[in-house]
Amino acid sequence: MNISGRTVLISGAAAGIGRATAVALARKGAARIVLVDIDRPGLEQTARLVGGAGAKGVVQVVDVTDGPALQTLFEGAFAEGGIDIVFNNAGILSGPPAFPDTPLARIRQVVAINFTAVIEATWHAIRLMKAAGKGGVIINTSSTGGLNPYLSDAPYAATKAGVLMYSRSCGPLKESDGIRVNAVCPGVTNTPILAKTGGDRVAEWLEPLLQQIEILQPEDIAAAVIGLIEDDDVSGEYVVVQNQRKDA
Repeated sequence: MNISGRTVLISGAAAGIGRATAVALARKGAARIVLVDIDRPGLEQTARLVGGAGAKGVVQVVDVTDGPALQTLFEGAFAEGGIDIVFNNAGILSGPPAFPDTPLARIRQVVAINFTAVIEATWHAIRLMKAAGKGGVIINTSSTGGLNPYLSDAPYAATKAGVLMYSRSCGPLKESDGIRVNAVCPGVTNTPILAKTGGDRVAEWLEPLLQQIEILQPEDIAAAVIGLIEDDDVSGEYVVVQNQRKDA
């Protein structure tokens, strides 16, 4: 898909990967970017950056776990001119204490944001794109954590594995409706979520890994998302953005 002139919706857009992708899309010529998060100050900063890069940023403070609010968001966005590209990027880690001591309430929250909201948002996007009859592109954020099991945050790994399979299962929509659904799997990335793995710091269980790898930047993931949007042949696939070892 040629990004120039397109309208985009991005969740988790207040910082990190969502913000970097919004700016990258604006630089590629996107006309209007709907920015979704619960962090209004962060969204407003992203909107300013998007505006400086040449696109109109529309701030929408929405909790993606609120089903009715999510439906209103998508239906409103499509009513105001349609959406060509959706990037379902909102997500959280479980944080301390590490699994299996993670409180059940936090596990439910991780599942609701990382998985259930992605399923629902993708469903809304597909339904509305089909009705519009113009096709579209949907990218869902999975993780390298969804490719390999790890005990310390098993709920997070499970949600990201689910996002990956859900996205792959939507692959046939390219042929039937011109809608391409894919996933991006970032490695460890320098975003605000990283510093919260241990509450107000990086989790102890994560420190040994960080000493061995080069941490990715949000712009690295944004570049992968751009590639998935622009490649009209890719549907039901995923791209891994892998960390390099420091001794490589």
